[in-house]
Amino acid sequence: MFPTLLVCTTVLPPTSADLCDINGYFGEINQLYITRYGDSLTDWENPVEWAARLSNTTVLPSSPTLAPIRTLFGIGGIAAPERTEIAVSRRRSIFTTPKYSFTFNVEDTGDTNMAFNNLIPVGGQQYAAWIGTEERLFGGNDGILITLISDPIIPESIDELMKLQMTITWRGTFPEVTDNFLS
Repeated sequence: MFPTLLVCTTVLPPTSADLCDINGYFGEINQLYITRYGDSLTDWENPVEWAARLSNTTVLPSSPTLAPIRTLFGIGGIAAPERTEIAVSRRRSIFTTPKYSFTFNVEDTGDTNMAFNNLIPVGGQQYAAWIGTEERLFGGNDGILITLISDPIIPESIDELMKLQMTITWRGTFPEVTDNFLS
């Protein structure tokens, strides 16, 4: 008797390969938006909802009142995530959940941002985050559940700016993307 052959499900999402319309976007993450995790947006593509929530000064309210969304500008970029390959039977492999990690350097080291830095717990703080380039915004309605660690960096050179070096990490799939109307 022959074993039954198992046919695995194949996922084949749509793709784009247009010689005339490349759909290319430039890099440099230069916007970070954070809020209390769980205080999602209803429609993250609605500029009116963002305008009502964006505030760097509004006091953090108690739940269930939605927290403001804070804004930071800086420079960062995302590389491919870490994934561990695990060998399984029959010469197959599976991979662990992707772990993304990137550095976001904030040049504004004034009193407000230094106080922010000093209030972040040593082990990091979890937030819902949205990250933006000049052209694209990533995060979806719920944002990305990130862990943020912040360290002040004071260079030796008088020709270099001090910065807050924020290390941002998350596990999971890459977030949803839309055009960035916040730029």
